Amino acid sequence: MEPKPLLPGWQDLEISTQIIIRDAMSRGIKVEVIDRKENFLRLVQGDHTEFVKEASKTRLDSLMTYLVMENKIASKLVLNENNVRVPIGKDYTNVEDALLDYPVFLSKKKVIKPVTTNFGIGIGISNPNDSLEKFTFFVKQAFSFSNSIIVEEFIEGPEYRFLVLGDEVVAVCNRVPANVVGDGVHTIRELIEIKNKDPRRGEGHITALEKIQMSEIESLVLSDSGYTFSSVPKKEEQVFLRKNSNISTGGDSIDVTDLVHPEFKTIALNAAKAASAVICGIDIISSAISEKPNPDHYAVLEINFNPVLYIHEFPYAGKPRAVGDKILDLLGFT
Repeated sequence: MEPKPLLPGWQDLEISTQIIIRDAMSRGIKVEVIDRKENFLRLVQGDHTEFVKEASKTRLDSLMTYLVMENKIASKLVLNENNVRVPIGKDYTNVEDALLDYPVFLSKKKVIKPVTTNFGIGIGISNPNDSLEKFTFFVKQAFSFSNSIIVEEFIEGPEYRFLVLGDEVVAVCNRVPANVVGDGVHTIRELIEIKNKDPRRGEGHITALEKIQMSEIESLVLSDSGYTFSSVPKKEEQVFLRKNSNISTGGDSIDVTDLVHPEFKTIALNAAKAASAVICGIDIISSAISEKPNPDHYAVLEINFNPVLYIHEFPYAGKPRAVGDKILDLLGFT
């Protein structure tokens, strides 16, 4: 779907911020840009004033709530204590201790991620019986973004982002890792270049989708499947360039709000409440999202502060969801 044009003069701002500006102006709310590079706004309606940063950072969530959501050890702790199903794993504060546990995780598929991360940065997925060299690569990559890392079981299934605003799950999307579909003619590099020509794809989070990258990480993921950028995949064959499903690394967002079993929405709300979060994104992995939740086939992966809005407003496929107005409602604007 081609996103409807946002107001001229704001295109350099992060697209979720553009959504808030568009919806605020449609209500007659005065918008002041306090710090353009930081996407920091002041919204004024009569004697009602609110500061909003990056679309979803507001006074509604405390600093400590943000810190708990940002820190994966803290968020996992509060989720465990509130009986929310999370993956089993361990946290580490140095490379040496993590590598000593290589045999512990050797036979398992596992995810290695920084304790403090956003947009999926620094996350690696290691297959069963991966070499020590590959495991070391992912561990060092994670430590390059945080002083602590987590190694935990990898739950099979698609990953879903539940956008929680107040007491409601307002949108759910399936986040598909960066990928291309073969036509039997073009190389993977050419397919990426073709897909990146989509006007919805750009760089720097100012467009509805991000361009697929061709870095060392994508090359490593391809090599795991026996491919290089010069390989020509078969017609209709889907080839993944990333193992993490973040839209910020070229993934696709597919709206599934109407397909999700209601109990998964309850799980997402319970996860948000565990962190005392009003505005957040709950990441749930499940192989059967439309069925009654089975603890053997799902887990809550993360509670995310500052959830992006554009993946729901402008999905790659599926029904667009008007989520910007919901934040303005929570802030008490009319």
